[in-house]
Order: sequence, then structure tokens, then C-alpha cells
Amino acid sequence: MVHEIALTIKPTMNCNMRCRHCFNGDDLNSSGLLDIEKAFWFIEAACKEYQDVKVTFHGGEPTLAGLDYYKRIYAFQDQMREKYKVSFSNNYTTNAVLLNDELIDLLISNNALINISFDGPYNDYLRGNSELVYQRICSVKEKGGRVRTFCTISRGSYEHLIDIYKWFNERNIDFKILPIEPRGYAAVDRELLMDTDDFIRVLTDAYRYWITDKSCHIRFYTFEEFAALRRDTQFKPFWFRREIALNPDGKIYPFGRPNDIQFCLGEPSVDFSLTKCFSSPEYNRMLQILNEYRKEYCSNCDSTHVCNGVCICMSYMYVQEPELLMYSCNQSNKIFSSILSVNDEIMQDIKAGRADKYTSIVRKKFGM
Repeated sequence: MVHEIALTIKPTMNCNMRCRHCFNGDDLNSSGLLDIEKAFWFIEAACKEYQDVKVTFHGGEPTLAGLDYYKRIYAFQDQMREKYKVSFSNNYTTNAVLLNDELIDLLISNNALINISFDGPYNDYLRGNSELVYQRICSVKEKGGRVRTFCTISRGSYEHLIDIYKWFNERNIDFKILPIEPRGYAAVDRELLMDTDDFIRVLTDAYRYWITDKSCHIRFYTFEEFAALRRDTQFKPFWFRREIALNPDGKIYPFGRPNDIQFCLGEPSVDFSLTKCFSSPEYNRMLQILNEYRKEYCSNCDSTHVCNGVCICMSYMYVQEPELLMYSCNQSNKIFSSILSVNDEIMQDIKAGRADKYTSIVRKKFGM
């Protein structure tokens, strides 16, 4: 029995920024606001069937829904927690422009992990509002909140990845890197894209630096995931049947990514059931399509056992074009190959009694 589920709720697809690389592009940018009653029905349906409910607010830009919207949402969570004896974990992904003190306090009081899109010292290359967003990050930290930044790596920044890591480490800010891919605006503005081989080289050099950097006192989520990679272990489990999204149009889709709007799984109502979504013809049609892509792209891929098709499936939920799918698959395969080679060296060093050169978190990831 599956005890947990991850809900993505998109109150709006509207946004108050125009980032150069936005993966939604113009196709999904609309000003409509999700009917909060449908959000309530969606959350309660999860509480009826699962014990652990993860709720992520995304967009568009979720702060545009306003403070009162989230006051009502979190008050409703309190009611559901009491009624169904469930546990909630909350994530909130934002560009932070409208992340004022009242909203920060509300998110902190509900133990939300606040994910802020921010590219460190190279933030102006894609986004703008750098000083304002940095101050928002500092405000969350000063108030004792949980904050993580999503740092997009692009042609304008990738060669400086070690410096970017040092910048975040010096300021005690946890972060995760997201390599830019040809989606949304970046599918048109190809000047934003990196040469894949050059990027893998820089990424691997930065990973080698991080595994021995004993001055590290932050969470570098991407590299922590890398340190857990093994040739005989899947990077991520095949995550179907535990993620589902509610869009501003009041309808339910598999993951809340741009391309999954072709798979409408239903619409919340008073007696709505998530089980019916996961057994619906549209959901099964999506699974069939994804499995066909796995057969086509994964059969001759060196990283098949480690990846298990996750990269190609997630890419399809963003775009359908074969060229763009191959870009993502090729990049992921090269990342896995390069990082696994480094991890092989780490295991050899550990066996040879040379583990002290690595940080405590790396040694822990390798079972020491």
C-alpha cells in the first residue's frame, strides 16, 4: 500500500517576472486563479486515501494568489490533520519578489520549505531583481525558516560553477542546480544553452572539488544526490502513482508540467477520489506512451539501470519534440557516466584506507 502522495497545486499560471529561459514560455501564461474550493476538495481527497501528504505550491508565481489565499489553505490543512490524522509536509516555490514578511511568517509557521529561484552571483543573466530576491532569502533565514534556492545553470554561468558553490557556501545558503534545457523560451533562444561536453567537464570538476571541501557547511542537494549514485542502484524509483497536480483551470493532471495538460485526469468535487485518477483511461494512456518512449530511448542507453527511464519520462512531461527529448536523455546519460566514474574512485579510496580526504557527508553517503 502507498502511504504517501505528492500534490502540486498551481493557484495561477500568471507571473510577475519574465525570465529569459522560462520553461512555461508563453503557452501557459494566464491570469486565471484557481478556485480555492477545488483546492480544498483536492487536499481532502488525498487525506482520505493517504497518511502522508506533501503539498507543493508552484506556478506561474504562487505569491500572486495573495496572503489570504494561503491563510485559508493552511487553516484547511489544520482541519484535515485533525479530521483524518494525517501529516503534511509543505513546499513553496517562488521567485520571491512578493515574498513579504507576513507570507514568510505564515510559511514558517507551517514548516514549509521555501524554494526560491535564484542563480547566485549570476542571477541577472536570466532573471533580474537580484538584490531584492537575495534580501528575501536573508529574511527567511533570519526568521529561522527553511529555504533552498534553485539555481539554473546556463551558458552565462556554467564555467563558474565552483565559484557559484563557494558563493552560496560563504553565505550559508542551501541550493540545488538545474541545468538549462531547450524548453520554453530556451528552446527558441539557443544562445542560453551550454555545450553538453563542456558542461559535464565543469560539473565533474565541481563535484570533485565538493567531495573534498571540508569547509562546506551547506546542503548542496544536487551533489548529495550524486554521492548516492551507484552502478547497481536506481537514481530514483519509478515514481508513478504518487504525484498529481491541480492546475488553475480547476482540472487535475499527472505532474503539473507543461506537456501533461494533454492528460486531464478529472476535476475535484465533494466526493472526488484520487484512486479514480490513477486508474483512469487518460492516466493509463500516458503510462503507455511513456513506456513506449522507454523502450525506444532506454534499450541501448548505458545508464538504463541507474536512470530507469526517469530522465526521458520527465523530459516528455515538458516537451514532445524528439530532438529535445534526445538532448535531455543524452545530457543525463553523460552526467551519470561521469559521476559514477568519480564514485568508483571514491569507493576504491575507501577500500584502500584513504577515506579521510573526503568530507563527512560523502563518507556517510558511502556507508562510513
